[in-house]
Amino acid sequence: MSMAAGVLSSFWPAVTRVGESEILVPAFIAGALWLWFARPAGARARAAVGGAGALGHPARSTAARWFAALFATTAVTTLSKVAFLGFGFGSAALDFTGFSGHSMFSMAILPVLAAIVGGRAGAVGGATLALTIMVSRVMVGAHSISEALTGAALGGAVALWTLQEYLGHPGAVRAPWWTPLAMVLWLTLLPWRAPPSRSHDVVVALSLKLSGHQRPYTRFELLAGLIRRPPIRL
Repeated sequence: MSMAAGVLSSFWPAVTRVGESEILVPAFIAGALWLWFARPAGARARAAVGGAGALGHPARSTAARWFAALFATTAVTTLSKVAFLGFGFGSAALDFTGFSGHSMFSMAILPVLAAIVGGRAGAVGGATLALTIMVSRVMVGAHSISEALTGAALGGAVALWTLQEYLGHPGAVRAPWWTPLAMVLWLTLLPWRAPPSRSHDVVVALSLKLSGHQRPYTRFELLAGLIRRPPIRL
């Protein structure tokens, strides 16, 4: 194996680890809590939101919107996986067995986290990293192209809806100077120290419990046309 091939063989697994929910969800919680408790700088900015209520503060409104959207897309992503693993619902034509959770979480969280630090330029950088994680899911063989793309589209909808609120306020609060360093350390060091993700095992267990099957359906069965379900009677 050439040196270049060796670098690539380790590069994509390292990138894909950054997209695990065990790493991104704590980062999301930290970012959402910071937005919730942050206060705009300057007397005029504080007066503009004074007495506006809990969600009148633009940063709090952003945090609430971000949480609601991510909760909804997490539910949709999980249901898509349960539908296939437990009940065999997928698309052989599209090679689709469920939305990619790594792609969804990456695109939903990283652009917003980066925007909190660097505004619009930060959002672009976060989206670029998220797209790289999306590609890594295909390169490591974890997902098909359709699963990675649709997962990223779901997460992108979360980020766009959240950033529309956040970046729409010229005086939106920004994180302190040390936050970028903390983010870089979290996203680069933790994947090497954290244990492998067990979220897939949890989804498999949930799928089998709900369906009553002894084992999950597989991509091979879907593509080979081996999944047979009785017709639905209305």
